[in-house]
Amino acid sequence: MLSPSKPNFLMIAVDDLNHYNAILADQPGNFLRKIYPDTEQRAKVIDRIAPNIARLADQSTTFSYAFSPQPLCGPCRTAALTGLPPHISGYTEHSRHFRHFAAFDGIVTLPQYLRQNGYQTIGLGKIFHKPSVETKNGETHDWPDMAYSWDTWIERRMGMGGPNRAKCSISPYSPENGYFTFGSSNTPTERSWDFLNAQFATELYLAGRAEITDLHGAEHHVSLPDDAPFLLAVGLFAPHMPWDAPPEFYDRFPTQEMTGIDASLVDWVDQDIADIPESVRKLFINEDFDLTLAAGARNGDSIEGWRRAVQAYLAATAYADHCLGQLIDAVETSSRKNNTVVMLFGDHGWQLGDKRRYRKHALWEGANHTTLIMRDPRRPASIQGAECDRMVSLQYLYPTLASLAGLPIPEHVHGYDMTPLLENPNAEFPEDVLMTNTEGNLTLRTQGWRYTRYRDGSQELYDMLADPYEYTNLVSDPQYKKQLQKLDQQLNQVAARNASYYRNELSP
Repeated sequence: MLSPSKPNFLMIAVDDLNHYNAILADQPGNFLRKIYPDTEQRAKVIDRIAPNIARLADQSTTFSYAFSPQPLCGPCRTAALTGLPPHISGYTEHSRHFRHFAAFDGIVTLPQYLRQNGYQTIGLGKIFHKPSVETKNGETHDWPDMAYSWDTWIERRMGMGGPNRAKCSISPYSPENGYFTFGSSNTPTERSWDFLNAQFATELYLAGRAEITDLHGAEHHVSLPDDAPFLLAVGLFAPHMPWDAPPEFYDRFPTQEMTGIDASLVDWVDQDIADIPESVRKLFINEDFDLTLAAGARNGDSIEGWRRAVQAYLAATAYADHCLGQLIDAVETSSRKNNTVVMLFGDHGWQLGDKRRYRKHALWEGANHTTLIMRDPRRPASIQGAECDRMVSLQYLYPTLASLAGLPIPEHVHGYDMTPLLENPNAEFPEDVLMTNTEGNLTLRTQGWRYTRYRDGSQELYDMLADPYEYTNLVSDPQYKKQLQKLDQQLNQVAARNASYYRNELSP
């Protein structure tokens, strides 16, 4: 029998999963409250979005204020799994694999570290970034980090399509601007890539062995070890664009229930961005919002275009939840359940009209606030289902999992160990989460404030307790001059920290 100090790990990464789920969905400032203003109706919708994530949350600790180091897939995941935050490494885009950057020379990733210390590591889907190796311009990009991080990595396709995929039916409300596209998949759910990938991981977890064919046609016969712990990592592509969930998931979210999306909400988001610096508007606010309204107008109702975009994202999220539900079932019924730590996370947030924009890669709450749920069955039953309202970052995953495995935290790793919060969700904990979006743009999030400083000197300041929607930028208000100076100094201090700071800060 395995020592409780060496648990198994089941990692579930869900791409572009924001905080419209479980107990997070009804938080102050969650834009879902604007979309569904009626409390009873909103509760029903929340139950339809992600019932399996909610079921996991009931057995876990849900971090209600979890943030992405950077709201872009590759940099965020690289930061979380290498221990180097983007503002330190300089890895703020993902056109090249991180191991081509000098900052990562000799870096041991989280799965690599577990592997070096007796864990068998198995993965598929979207974990670091893309699920397979590519060669571009004569340069090889080992996106899954197969050469270092995994005993077994299966290169598989992913998303809502499948092996026998018929053409997706594009919605007449879709802007179709090359990226922002949505419609209905003609692939049955049980034949879609994300479902099949999760199904393989489920069978492997339950039976200890499973077979799967990779994208090259090679068969893999995979087994879990009988005498060693393991990390099993599964990355779902949904709800990443294109939003092409099967029709049954669209049916869960009739647009007529979205009573908050109306002309007055369009006015509200227009007014919301009025006090944002012009350079920031140019940086983050693109044509997507206008395109959805225009698509709606072509079909007789501009507002319906916004509703259809929200419907498509919620449908894609519900599809992802359905896929991962298999894994939650497996954890609940397996003999391994009492020694398996489950961590489910989205890599960043996603905005659905707030700040008059869609997408991620911005330094506002909706683009950075994500889902983080951790189930450790070795913790007291009294705190299972707990909500932790401390400010945390996905940057903290590496030190936390190393600690849970009974291993010393490597010297290069930035971020706090969250295990004290798994013991006591109300424990004292540092409140200074740092985020970035491309070089020189930094945000500091504390319990009460969100302060952003851009490389051109522009600033934003929001009182998150009084103004959780970030409606009023307080930078120009003389009443907050001292608070602004204090946060600016604090941001500089947090950004300048080296890895050793985090080991010493919480030492007894």
